[in-house]
Amino acid sequence: MSYRLFTHDQLEQSHFASLEVLLRTGVRVHEATSRELLQEAGCDLSDDTLVRIPKSVVEEALQSAPSRVVLCDRTGKPSIFLEAERTFFGTGSDLPNTLDVETGERRPSLLSDVRSFARLADALLNLDFVMTMALPSDVPAQTADRHSFRAMVENTVKPLVFTSWDELGLADILAMAEAVAGGPQELALEPFLLAYLEPFSPLQHTEGVLRKLLLLADRGLPFVYSPGPMDGATSPMTTAGALVTTNAEILSGLVIAQLRRRGTPFVWGAGSEPMDMRTGAATYFSPEFMLHCMGMAELAHHYYGLPVWGFAGYSDSKRADMQAGIEAALSILWAALSGANLVHDVGYVESGMTCSHEMMVVCDEVVGVARRLLQGISITPETLALDTIHEVGPGGSFLMAEHTVRHCREAWYPRLFDRQVHLTWAKAGEPTASRSAREIARHTLATHEPPPLPPGILEALAALAAEADRRHAG
Repeated sequence: MSYRLFTHDQLEQSHFASLEVLLRTGVRVHEATSRELLQEAGCDLSDDTLVRIPKSVVEEALQSAPSRVVLCDRTGKPSIFLEAERTFFGTGSDLPNTLDVETGERRPSLLSDVRSFARLADALLNLDFVMTMALPSDVPAQTADRHSFRAMVENTVKPLVFTSWDELGLADILAMAEAVAGGPQELALEPFLLAYLEPFSPLQHTEGVLRKLLLLADRGLPFVYSPGPMDGATSPMTTAGALVTTNAEILSGLVIAQLRRRGTPFVWGAGSEPMDMRTGAATYFSPEFMLHCMGMAELAHHYYGLPVWGFAGYSDSKRADMQAGIEAALSILWAALSGANLVHDVGYVESGMTCSHEMMVVCDEVVGVARRLLQGISITPETLALDTIHEVGPGGSFLMAEHTVRHCREAWYPRLFDRQVHLTWAKAGEPTASRSAREIARHTLATHEPPPLPPGILEALAALAAEADRRHAG
């Protein structure tokens, strides 16, 4: 079940507009090997770094990119299938601030927060993958990406989406992942991780991001290539114009990846946030941002046939309050309706500057509701219940009917949201969703223990992180 925003003709118009940008305007490619690949494929290079890409090169890249990407969990079991309109939800990454789960106060993020967010996500039933959430301030900044990856992989068995600062950091993280998987071949065959890469809008590919792209393509490992522009600043103000610009950025990244290695697993998508011209802030929650995300999903699904990166579970509010709940719920349902495959940022507040355990718990509940809605209504002889209706008859009760017993557990039941009558609710201390979410988070962190890694692997991860620290300190 999904909602369609564009007609086929509108998708085609957007695609052709992106092709015109690539051929007429071009993109800046600030990495020599990537420029060589593009030139050899028939692209025009001028002004040292400006590359213009013809339609034929783009179409060949689209044909070679796989339409399905499978992520395993830490044990090697296939867990996430990025295909068609199957939607999976997870957290976000690298936020400088955390709402303390004990005090509720905003403070700088710590490495312990990366651990706790991973452990909480591991326990929440409706979250499918894990990102760092927090950007730790209590480890060396140059190697925080390695420490964060280690903290995640030690505290969840769920698939990981990760960031890395540069090519060297990516290599260190891949070495950690290979230690967990049993080697590079095992990791390539059963990847439990996906890298997050981001070009520099508008229409630029930095040397650092392309060096990472080439390394991942060489290893045959999956990644998302997701621009993050701001409408009115680093992309056009109109949603259609922003869609074309970001689409051109992703297309050109796809071309480089497929030229390096045909069949490189590539996840499509971008989030383009309009600037609030009154404050200068990027509006994380806005109808325009949501429309942009759905437009990207429809291009990927219905025109390119590629897996889609999505956004949901976020808010511009500073707390896990009413505004946060409304914005998170709308974005989650919208992402599910779009059919986006890998949907991240669950648990964000303050426009992607602060992460919240309570918000994660609230969003987990909302994801459960959205999934139930998208299941729709099953129409079968059993669900139509004609025999039961006849047996109970006019004025009867279905409470004790065998049919009710068979199906009562199929209804959706909340873990967080309150359904008590007023008297019972008052006797329970008048719980609110936000307070209950914090209590659930605290209890989960105190009791949930993910399956541990073997001691030898733990030692290997610690040694790799320590070596990265020594390398940068020296």
